[in-house]
Amino acid sequence: MKKIIGVAPASSIGNPEESCMEDHYRVGNNYTKRAVEAGCIPIGLAPVDNWLTEEALDMCDGFLVQGGAEFYPYHFQIIHHALTHGKRYLGICLGEQLIYVYFKLREILEARGYDGDVVSAICNYLAEQPKDFSLQKRVDGHREERPARGNEDAAKHDVNIVEGTLLHRVLGRNKMRLCSFHNLCTPPEQKLVTVNAWSALGDGVVEGTEYSDFILGVQGHPEADGLLPELFAFLAGE
Repeated sequence: MKKIIGVAPASSIGNPEESCMEDHYRVGNNYTKRAVEAGCIPIGLAPVDNWLTEEALDMCDGFLVQGGAEFYPYHFQIIHHALTHGKRYLGICLGEQLIYVYFKLREILEARGYDGDVVSAICNYLAEQPKDFSLQKRVDGHREERPARGNEDAAKHDVNIVEGTLLHRVLGRNKMRLCSFHNLCTPPEQKLVTVNAWSALGDGVVEGTEYSDFILGVQGHPEADGLLPELFAFLAGE
């Protein structure tokens, strides 16, 4: 039986610069293509006002969280559901950063004490923060111009994979090359999750994080050219 993989969209809901007719979600074709190549059935998740129903989450065997510019409630719903139900999760770019951000926010809230659902508490907490609040840090030299189709190597750099990590087991190698389109990353001092990859540029940039045996993330974009099929095959596993 093929695994049904829920693909988290990018959102422009509530963007004040767009008209009410421009509220929409976007799922990248490359993400769904790689999931199909891995033998999965991808479905685009369709939140309402940036929230998903539990029924939509329940119907998925695993999740693929694509890149984007901002976290929304459904991002925290997805990773929380994956964690509490033991479902495989592959996060790319923003989806990779979500792994650390979720655990860090949960730690902050647990220290303060909170009532009710952790996802709602996280979203309420973020809504109260200044607009420039961020648990990521800015980095230089990692956001290349998006290359023409067939010229993906122009935007790639080497990444060193940490031995013994889930990522190392999935790929079976110590290095990989990924398209790099990010100007943010998570901090190098991480105790809540495991760093599984570092930039090979010598700048100390985190290029991947993971948790347990079913939550996996990479900062670069393996969906761009399909040269790392093992990453997407991870979603098809048991």
